[in-house]
Amino acid sequence: MKKIYCILSTIFLSFLSCNGTPEPIINTTGVSLDLAQYRAEQVSNVVYDLSFFIPKQKEQPITSKLKLTAIIADLTNPLYLDFKEDSKNLQHLSVNGQVVDIQHELEHLIIPQKYLVIGQNQITIDFIAGDLSLNRNDDYLYTLLVPDRARTLFPCFDQPDIKANYNLSIRVPKDWTVLAGAPLNTRANDGVNSTFIFDTSDLMSTYLFSFVAGNFQQATSTGKARSMNLLYRENDPTKTTISIPSIFNIHQSGLDYLEDYTDTTYPFQKFDFATIPGFQYGGMEHTGAIQYRESVLFLDENATQSQELSRAKLIAHETAHMWFGNLVTMEWFTDVWMKEVFANFMAGKIVNPLFKSINHDLQFLTAHYPSAYGVDRTQGSNPIRQDLDNLENAGSLYGSIIYNKAPIMMRQLELALGKDAFKKGVQTYLKQYSNSNSDWNGLVSILDQKTDLDLKQWSDVWVNSTGRPVFSVQITYDVNQNISKFNLMQQAEDGTDKIWPQAFEIDLIY
Repeated sequence: MKKIYCILSTIFLSFLSCNGTPEPIINTTGVSLDLAQYRAEQVSNVVYDLSFFIPKQKEQPITSKLKLTAIIADLTNPLYLDFKEDSKNLQHLSVNGQVVDIQHELEHLIIPQKYLVIGQNQITIDFIAGDLSLNRNDDYLYTLLVPDRARTLFPCFDQPDIKANYNLSIRVPKDWTVLAGAPLNTRANDGVNSTFIFDTSDLMSTYLFSFVAGNFQQATSTGKARSMNLLYRENDPTKTTISIPSIFNIHQSGLDYLEDYTDTTYPFQKFDFATIPGFQYGGMEHTGAIQYRESVLFLDENATQSQELSRAKLIAHETAHMWFGNLVTMEWFTDVWMKEVFANFMAGKIVNPLFKSINHDLQFLTAHYPSAYGVDRTQGSNPIRQDLDNLENAGSLYGSIIYNKAPIMMRQLELALGKDAFKKGVQTYLKQYSNSNSDWNGLVSILDQKTDLDLKQWSDVWVNSTGRPVFSVQITYDVNQNISKFNLMQQAEDGTDKIWPQAFEIDLIY
């Protein structure tokens, strides 16, 4: 996923109650880092059983039910569920079989400790699903919950490091179909509506939970190790005839490359995708059910090489996210850039060899360096890795530094370690944090074992600092006017003593 908009706000926690025991007190909206860190220690083994009844008329409310199961390890404080909707959307609450009055403040459903137990708890909520991130059209809809918008759809722990399993049931008009992140178990039709019940999903963060429902056509490919399903609405027969085989082939090529490079078999139960007219981004890497902008994937016989390359890179990018972002997920959106830079990095490795006539190094230079320089030369620049106090502000992390400087950094990191050492480090990283969460420091500590370089110092300059180096050249000639000495020197443009370790290939033409 490449760009994110989100409403800015802040949440703070105070950790002292009147009797001296630590207690989070929510002062404003959002999901703060303090709250997220506390909940990550408080709850585990989360399972969301979700049921949605989606009526044919998009103006009608979506009645829903949640049965949340979780193990609670700490009852010092209440349990906070995130729900960014009007309180009237919360209709009924029971906790461990006991009906509880609804306390909904500043986008949080608060469950007092007296209703909870140490160990497994079950919370049942009847609610009206929120529409903010449920993109409803006349005959189709789709979820888009990144970065913190799962809480606009259903009550949840909306933070990336509380991964959960999902049991999903959706009732829709009888002629609709549904795609979700888990395999379909059963479909029943009562003559008016169809009910789709899905198997238990793989572990995933809330921002990766998704479903698409509506009037879609479907194509299926029975690939090497798994089938792939494509939902689409494109009705141009030329585009569908030309594009559908290519769409499946590019996805399969990406899977093959990534399984080999990462030494990790595709880690989820299914690998499907849907193309959506006017989708907000190029694509979004929902686990097992990727969403794409339809116009990017469906091309006709007049498509340019640039369009074909863009399609291939987009598909490879979203496929790479299955490992980089979904299998191993950032602990907090401070490191959201990691999944994006890895996806771009791997997409280049997958796709570039297929387009041999393109000078990919030149394209990389023109695509990234000017934009990165344009920001990094200013006093308003920011490091690649930025602090984030509240998920409401996650949209502020995105921009030219993440999408243009970070790819340059990643290339330099591979050059610094060497391709083999870098690859082995990435394989170790994925295995160590599989189905879990990590951060940039977790990766650096692994890569640091593969090199004699001081990667912490390297990272402090490249990732945790702003600015750029300015280069100068000193050339010495001998008596025959041949170059006897060539010195390439750098200094930080901001006057500090920072040095950016990096490798170059230099052609001297004289």
